[in-house]
Amino acid sequence: MTLNDKLHFIGIKVNKNTSSTMNADLESTFLEAALLCPKDHRLASLLFSWLNVHGNYIIVDKLRKLVAQNQISTLQRNWITALAIFGKKHCSHKWKMLVSAPNKDEFLLPESISKSAIKLKGAEEWLSCFHLLLPKNSLRIRDSDIKSAAELIKVNNQYRNRYLYGPSWRADIITAIQEGINTPSSISKRIGCSYEPAHRIFQEYLLATRL
Repeated sequence: MTLNDKLHFIGIKVNKNTSSTMNADLESTFLEAALLCPKDHRLASLLFSWLNVHGNYIIVDKLRKLVAQNQISTLQRNWITALAIFGKKHCSHKWKMLVSAPNKDEFLLPESISKSAIKLKGAEEWLSCFHLLLPKNSLRIRDSDIKSAAELIKVNNQYRNRYLYGPSWRADIITAIQEGINTPSSISKRIGCSYEPAHRIFQEYLLATRL
């Protein structure tokens, strides 16, 4: 499955053809795309747009664990911090756990481009206070580039369960059960949670659906 397939599945309107049958994890796909932000600024704008619409339904702790499992560059980390700052501002305070601001000013775009642009237009103040420099209007944040909640609920069961149960491990454990994962240990391995909640919620789900 291509990244475009995954982005389409989580609700980003990409222009290329995508497969008709697919499945992709929200946090894994978000991170895979975020790591490309230093080289793909259009994709960066799409991720900020996605956060503006759906950022309340990300499990930030799950995303934090995925970030920790990857070897990332300083620039990639800065872009993740920028996304987290936006998420904290527009979505939930939980995004704060992913904010790792540098100790001195650092450019998100190439310095050769940024210096003249910032001198002309100024820097984004919501980032510059965290020592991240980005020329104003560098990001094109448009809700029209993103599927609405109503549209995404129809095609993405993981997202639908996030709406029903909140952005929680419970939502993803139930999603895994509905996808046919039939043991707590397999669920734990599949979604990255510890065994205890996988076992407990698995038993609760079985009891509730057998009544």
